[in-house]
Amino acid sequence: MCDNHHLSQNNENGQKDGSAPEHGRLHERAHKIWSRRNFLLTGSLAAIGSAMSLNGVGVQALAKSPLLAALSNANTDRVLVLIRLKGGNDGLNTIIPVYDYGTYTTHRPQIALPMGSIVMLDNTAQIGMHSGLTNLNPLWLDGKMKVIHNVAYPNQNLSHFRSSDIWASASDADEYVNSGWVGRFLEQEYPAYLEAPPSVPPAIQIGSESNLTFRGESVNMSLVINNPNEFYQIAQTGQLYDIQNIPDCYYGEELGFMRQVANSSFRYSETIKTAYDSSTAAVSYPTNNSLASSLAIIARLIKGNLGTKVYMASIDGFDTHANQLTSHATLLTRIGTAVKAFYDDLAATGHNQQVLIATHSEFGRRVFQNGSLGTDHGEAAPIILIGDGLGGNGFVGTAPNIAQSNWVGPGNLPVEIDFRRLYATLLQDWFCMHPAIVDAVMGQSFTRLSGLVDACSPSVGSNDTAVLLGHQPDFSIAGSTLIKYSLLVGGNARLRILNKAGQPLTTLFNTYHNKGSYKFSFNSYNYNLPAGEYIYQLDAGGKSYSRLISVGQ
Repeated sequence: MCDNHHLSQNNENGQKDGSAPEHGRLHERAHKIWSRRNFLLTGSLAAIGSAMSLNGVGVQALAKSPLLAALSNANTDRVLVLIRLKGGNDGLNTIIPVYDYGTYTTHRPQIALPMGSIVMLDNTAQIGMHSGLTNLNPLWLDGKMKVIHNVAYPNQNLSHFRSSDIWASASDADEYVNSGWVGRFLEQEYPAYLEAPPSVPPAIQIGSESNLTFRGESVNMSLVINNPNEFYQIAQTGQLYDIQNIPDCYYGEELGFMRQVANSSFRYSETIKTAYDSSTAAVSYPTNNSLASSLAIIARLIKGNLGTKVYMASIDGFDTHANQLTSHATLLTRIGTAVKAFYDDLAATGHNQQVLIATHSEFGRRVFQNGSLGTDHGEAAPIILIGDGLGGNGFVGTAPNIAQSNWVGPGNLPVEIDFRRLYATLLQDWFCMHPAIVDAVMGQSFTRLSGLVDACSPSVGSNDTAVLLGHQPDFSIAGSTLIKYSLLVGGNARLRILNKAGQPLTTLFNTYHNKGSYKFSFNSYNYNLPAGEYIYQLDAGGKSYSRLISVGQ
């Protein structure tokens, strides 16, 4: 089933993939086996572990230490909704540089927006947005919207495939990483995802296409669904597939992914259906609008208290090489009406307080129009954030200088803000992650965007699904200890004994548990463990819970 042919990084014309601005590039799949990210993920977590202690005992751990992962878990009920603008959105016709309107119209004589089609976003009428986004203006006026100027990454790649992968993986332009920034984040949140999966999916993509954003180092952390009712019906006839014994090649990777999707559909069908059915739409969503349909599903799952942390919805069509004026207006109108309906739907039940919306696209467009009344692939572009946790409206960064003297190459706007600064800020301030863990997940340290969102602490709610209640002597059996634990939801649970370095020594049980409280009588003699100090670890709901124990002393 496997072939071992080498995938060239050059296209059919001998050019490096992405070196030309248009389509038809080979999707590069090469990636480094041992990258700077691997090094930092190991080194940073080990450094944190060496400085921590549990009941006075130092914790020493490497990247995958279950104990450290349990200590670093972020408990927050905040939700991030990513809206992907597929194709490369034209930033200059989304957020319009009214302050240099003459230069703007000179370079775009046929596709520049007339003043009557611009909604001003500041009192001095210097910056505006496309009238297609008019429905978002009330959110701007209420302090629930921000715009980040000139976002991209250094050495921009103008291939749709490659640039999309860079945004998803948060890699450097010349670094090939086969995992996504959200996937690595969720792997830290759910270190026991495969062994004791959570009862709800950590991430959900609406649509038929999987995205690298959610792939962890060893597992895909998201579930792809279209219609929850159809998904539920399919899942009820499914079965669990083996994801271990698969070929070690590209075919095997894809087969493993498809089997995992099927397994997730079976596993999560009941909780998704329950959440979906327990809520209703409080507003009417626009029709003939795929983004609105996706956001309507997401709203019902959030309002149904599903507990998923990250959602992604997509809207296609932003590769506007020709006749842009009409098509781009249609796309932005769909975004404006869909997002406003989504926000109002959440606000009807107070769930808007915990949700942040962020747009992103693989690249921007060039300053000047082309001969087909469109725009070609460019570099920097704006990102729009919407939510109650923004602490007011405003702009982040400097408004773009569109003068030709400021261009980087033919018509490209220079990058001011690396998109990975936004990711790092969201992980730390929105999801309450420890700064060093953020740097490890991101592969390097990126300066945070100060004041972007209302920073949280790890006490904002909880998604925990189990409680490790502790231990006491088992007086009914000499030399035994009762380990007490409780599961807040039904699911698979695993209890193991580790040494103090976090290495597993033996498994006490690995079985399905109903919701409830339990006791397990542990005698080290039965497991050939000498007297000493150990760690017992409960894996449930995709998370790990650990405590120190002394036995045989």
